[in-house]
Amino acid sequence: MSDADLVRALKERAGANDSIVYAHRVYAETAALARRHGLAAPRAVLEIGPGVNLGSLFCFAASGVRALAAADVTPLPPPPPRFYETLREYLLATEGFAWWRAWADVRAEEASFPSLEAFPPAAALLGRIDHRTGVSSETLPFGDETFDLVYSVAALEHVPDPAGTVSEMRRALRPGGLAVHEIDLKHHGADDPLKFLEWDDAEWKRRATHYGGDVSLSAILGGSFGGEIFCNRLRRDDWLAVFRRAGFTVEAAEPVVRVHEARVRPERFAEPFRGRPVEELSVLSLRLVARRA
Repeated sequence: MSDADLVRALKERAGANDSIVYAHRVYAETAALARRHGLAAPRAVLEIGPGVNLGSLFCFAASGVRALAAADVTPLPPPPPRFYETLREYLLATEGFAWWRAWADVRAEEASFPSLEAFPPAAALLGRIDHRTGVSSETLPFGDETFDLVYSVAALEHVPDPAGTVSEMRRALRPGGLAVHEIDLKHHGADDPLKFLEWDDAEWKRRATHYGGDVSLSAILGGSFGGEIFCNRLRRDDWLAVFRRAGFTVEAAEPVVRVHEARVRPERFAEPFRGRPVEELSVLSLRLVARRA
């Protein structure tokens, strides 16, 4: 396989939730955003809605973070065989921190690298993560001012009480702590990314099913659930207002994905979306960085 083939394969796996490449990408993007906003070495990290694995938190553990936690409303499915062992090997091969740099000549019976032995095994890294399942993000089971970084990817759009969730994140963050979130604003079950804005609130609540019970990310990805998964349908400016009202200072709100404004056509939407600016409605994915004041 050439380097170009390898890069193509990595790009494909970077979008798959069950991939070690996806886990590392989420970690790398979140850590880079935290560094950009002055948090180079978080002491305690919380992930909201990790989904099908704890891979990105595992990467934070490998980077040296000692206190890590995750909260999700659905149970964590069993990982693929050797998932975390393989992720550890991937980090050893690619990350480049001094104690991760290791190689071995396939012809040698034994090989090591200075300080490689100090790198924890996969079970020890995974054991640092305090994973709580069956809990709501509106009532996080963690103490006040516990974390200095809380993050999520494609999770906040599914919470039924966004204001309660953001208030809980603020409570659990230390003063000056960061919230880093990528929020998916698209309709999850249609080719038209804005289709669900055509229904009024009552109709959408009738159609949509909340996460929980047998409805999990793994069930959706596996095809066993074919209905409409609940999204709170907040748009970009709604999220900015929710964070500000909770006592956060929004430091960045970057559109990650947009649809061409000619495809928006607000007249087809129900209220309150019909009256929104086209520029706002065109945002399909938002990366938000906010600081507890």
